[in-house]
Amino acid sequence: MRKRSSAMLGVLVLLAAASAFGQQRLRYDIPFEFHFMDTVMPAGQYDVTAAANNMQHLLSIECSACRAHEYVVTVPVGGGTEVPAGGHLVFNKYGETYFFSEVWVPGNAQGGAVSKSKTEREAARTTPDVARITLLAGTRHVIVANR
Repeated sequence: MRKRSSAMLGVLVLLAAASAFGQQRLRYDIPFEFHFMDTVMPAGQYDVTAAANNMQHLLSIECSACRAHEYVVTVPVGGGTEVPAGGHLVFNKYGETYFFSEVWVPGNAQGGAVSKSKTEREAARTTPDVARITLLAGTRHVIVANR
């Protein structure tokens, strides 16, 4: 219990620190069940909030109807000259199983990636059929890129 309270306090401190920096909240219709770190999240409409400073990104993903809510600190990815006009989420798909991978906010050349969970590392090792799935914010558009 104490360990969980300390973790929650850490998340609240990160949220407070991140609120001093830029943050954006975008809505996504995620049409499939997916793994978010060690949690399986149901399909549904999610509000995704990404708060960032130069060193770290804090990601909050929430589905009110599903009663699902998770937080994670992401690591920066990208950072080149290409700046996405719209926000998008990236999932890794192994067979028929989806894993949350990255979040990109509009107007920012740097996205945030989550670390691969033990379950995803196992799926990557045992499943030759891999694809990257991109969901655009505010739409039902899905882009599939096979690896």
